[in-house]
Amino acid sequence: MTRVNRFASPTRQQGVALIVALLVLAIATGLAAAVMVRNQNALDATAAFENGARADQLANSAFLLAKALLDRDDRNSDGPADLWAQPLANIPIDGATVSLTISDLQGRFNINNLLLPDGKVNLLGKERFARLLNLLNLSPDISNEIIGWIDPSRSLSLGFNSAASRSGNMPAGQPMMSVTELRSLAGVTPAYYDKLAPYVTALPIGTPVNLNSAPPLVLQAIGANAASLPVVADSKTPPPNIGSVADFLARPGFAGAVTQPDGLSVNSQFFLCAVTVQFDQVVRHRYALIYRPQSGPSQVIALSNEPCLTGSSCL
Repeated sequence: MTRVNRFASPTRQQGVALIVALLVLAIATGLAAAVMVRNQNALDATAAFENGARADQLANSAFLLAKALLDRDDRNSDGPADLWAQPLANIPIDGATVSLTISDLQGRFNINNLLLPDGKVNLLGKERFARLLNLLNLSPDISNEIIGWIDPSRSLSLGFNSAASRSGNMPAGQPMMSVTELRSLAGVTPAYYDKLAPYVTALPIGTPVNLNSAPPLVLQAIGANAASLPVVADSKTPPPNIGSVADFLARPGFAGAVTQPDGLSVNSQFFLCAVTVQFDQVVRHRYALIYRPQSGPSQVIALSNEPCLTGSSCL
């Protein structure tokens, strides 16, 4: 009978000890690496937070610049020739780059103008809006739907069921706060909305269309002759602003047309400012709706990280 030695040899004990030591070393190395990664991640997160905070500060400073540009402008006429209308791209500031554009929202058709300030239907506004839809090859005419959304008491008299139209989450019974509310109306498909949205805005009832800033399709909807509209070959040299509605309607583009001046202007009070700030790997997009009264300083009346200025709504 062979007896088994219950005690390992010294060589074997040394081997086991070496394996244990290597295992402990591997665990210690892994823990150290994990701590280093965690610390580096913390440093990266701190740097990103700091860069983000600096980018936010630069964006806020850009809004101050936008207001200053608007405040220094001649408020009697506004258009693409103005200094505020020239985009600023990739301006180096404090190790970052800042880009800023200011758009005149009154160059678009104000969908809230389908009603007059006294609550009556704006027949001239409906006519112009119908022309705009026709120029865009959009059907159906949703003007009655919009009017019923703003004033639900008119829904039945306009011949549609307002409850079926207000299927979204936006509140009805008040002027539209955003053109995205159009997406809640019957007949407005995503393709319909995408085609119409660049030419409309949602501003207070009675806010006129600025002829100087209006694109050709909006001018045609107002009554201009497409063939007679001037073509600006070089966008870097926009035409000078026209100083009065009467002078604008006397231009060749409106020759032979009887165009009512109601709801038209050559200056603006509502502007959209878009700012992009890039700081290292941090990119910030900021948007502001700026109101500039006829006198006094401009005011930021809405802010957003998206082109949406009222929560789920966008201009």
